[in-house]
Amino acid sequence: MHKPSYCYFIMLIFLVLGVTACSLSDINTYNNEKTATAKVKQESMGYYPDKRTDKVKNIVSADPKPLQEEDFEISYQLHKIDKKTDIKELIYKWGYGEGYDSSNRGYISGNGTYRRWNLSYPNYENPEIRFVVLSKIELEGEELVDGESYLVAVSLENSKLKTKRGLKIGDTLGKVLQLYGQPSIITNGSLLYSKNGLHLRILWDTKSEKVNNISIEYNMEKSIKQQRSADYVDEDAQPDPDLEPFTIQEGQSFTTILSGWGKVRFVSTLKDEEKNNLIQAKFFLEVNNQKYVDNKILYEFPEFYGNNGRMIDKIKAVSFKDLNQDGRTDIVIIADYITGVNAHGIETLPVTGIYFQKKDNTYITLPELVKNINQTGHNRTLQNVIQYVGKQRIDVN
Repeated sequence: MHKPSYCYFIMLIFLVLGVTACSLSDINTYNNEKTATAKVKQESMGYYPDKRTDKVKNIVSADPKPLQEEDFEISYQLHKIDKKTDIKELIYKWGYGEGYDSSNRGYISGNGTYRRWNLSYPNYENPEIRFVVLSKIELEGEELVDGESYLVAVSLENSKLKTKRGLKIGDTLGKVLQLYGQPSIITNGSLLYSKNGLHLRILWDTKSEKVNNISIEYNMEKSIKQQRSADYVDEDAQPDPDLEPFTIQEGQSFTTILSGWGKVRFVSTLKDEEKNNLIQAKFFLEVNNQKYVDNKILYEFPEFYGNNGRMIDKIKAVSFKDLNQDGRTDIVIIADYITGVNAHGIETLPVTGIYFQKKDNTYITLPELVKNINQTGHNRTLQNVIQYVGKQRIDVN
């Protein structure tokens, strides 16, 4: 009978250990992937447990260190740029940049008291970097000159320059998330990271999914308050001061006839994201008669259900219909809200809100009904909502 040699036993031990190690590695990899997948799925699926599973693989799992003020610094030609940067010192070192005079002295906008302008280096035609500046206009003899000036923002214009964490133009959206994590504010094509009044704004191309601009805002809010200029008012913007913080969504604003109101304009708006932590939806009725233009706002609707701790991406659909057969006009609204961002862009889910008209022609919401509509997934289309509500017994008197 053949007796196995010591070499045979040694080889057998190595083989067993190798298989065991591979098996443990596979198990750990599977468990880690399973845990990460479950976490991402839980965070992104919202009301639909199986809706987002196909995108799980595209989510970038990153846990970068929290933002610090130093993350909003950059370096250009060995010079540190931050919120305390002295504009006159930059001009002393580098001049005004080639093409300054032919580019209308870098003019962006002005109002007689302040002028907003930019310094572009090394030139204005093909810059590497732009500095946005706000200057107080002063009279020196008979000539208007820039007086007290400060840095508003800086924009990186090509891939030669990087942020403090190494991000540059041309990098992927996935790399943004790996370096900075989830942003403070997400819109389609824009990510915003904020800390103590400093803002890192990253613009990306929604087709190529790559960064095409990086800007850092140091004193943007201050500059907007100081410069009250017609350059910042859209010609078609709502003139009523009550709507100043909101942007009208023209595609979802309609002239219609409502019971008890007659011919009015229903106005959908989103609150300006630069002035608020969350983008929120708000709805109004306006007089549809130029004779009464001085009193345009007739009615402000109650809080939209979709605002509840969410960031609204857009108003998706509006319907005017008598939902409970009481002879009055109810209003259904569907919006998209942002659930997160992955390597391919923002992720959204629909959310519905309903306004029921009362006998006195004002409107109320029924939170429990709307909550059920959203939780059961009957909020994807106007038809879904209308069919669901039609089966309920609703009395708002």
